[in-house]
Amino acid sequence: MTQLVLCLVLACWSSLSLSADSRQVQVRYVIDGDTLVLDSGETIRLAGINTPELGHGGQPDQPLAAEATTALRALVGEGTVVLEEATEREDRHGRTLAYLATIDGRSIQAQLLREGLASAVAVSPNLRHLRYYAEAESNALTQKRGIWGLSYYRARAAGSKAASRGGYTFVFGEVQRIEIGDRWFVFTLAKHFVILVPRADWTRYFDYPPCSLDRLQIAVRGWVSTRGKRSRVVIKHPFMLERCGRDPAGLCPDRTTARQALPAVQATVPSG
Repeated sequence: MTQLVLCLVLACWSSLSLSADSRQVQVRYVIDGDTLVLDSGETIRLAGINTPELGHGGQPDQPLAAEATTALRALVGEGTVVLEEATEREDRHGRTLAYLATIDGRSIQAQLLREGLASAVAVSPNLRHLRYYAEAESNALTQKRGIWGLSYYRARAAGSKAASRGGYTFVFGEVQRIEIGDRWFVFTLAKHFVILVPRADWTRYFDYPPCSLDRLQIAVRGWVSTRGKRSRVVIKHPFMLERCGRDPAGLCPDRTTARQALPAVQATVPSG
């Protein structure tokens, strides 16, 4: 009876994984925790998550980058996986964005999230499994598993050197200014650090007005880019923005940590 139930569960998982956009593929090799190459030569970027980066150009690995890579290799196993293409099929590097599952139906992204070796990301329109991924991440965050137990991955104060170093990061700060444009909403957290949200995405996904963030402390996750002196993060979904004290606690620092970070923010803001 137990074996029969197990078989039925696996069959159910497999049928859920195999949609019209799904196919079985063979993995040639794993590049890092969220990227791999198929036998066909196609490069796959796992949609809906981000893992720590392996070092490039003489830079050291981020903490747990090697562990995330090893975990992905283990999940891939002998190499056959189920691939489900994301709504927006390619990223700006030409890699295929996809959701992966093992042959027995286990979500590879969700497993990396549960182990604390990845964080969930919501980049519209690729939101298909966001709720599932958010739940998996929440479990690891609550248990301080993996990245969530390391000070390296705590949210950095906007305006600090750590927040402006580029790449994927977590940042917090008080909204000092809000600009309402035809195409963008711009939230200034520090003199040279802003959060940008496309107006169309705000209208579609956010259920509160942008002005409600005025003087509110928030924390965001995303990719920091720098142009001139200004650093910015573009987000397209409310999952990427946490209102401290209003949304379930995740990225927001406690009040003591925030107060300790404030002098560092002031010291790194250029004068004039």
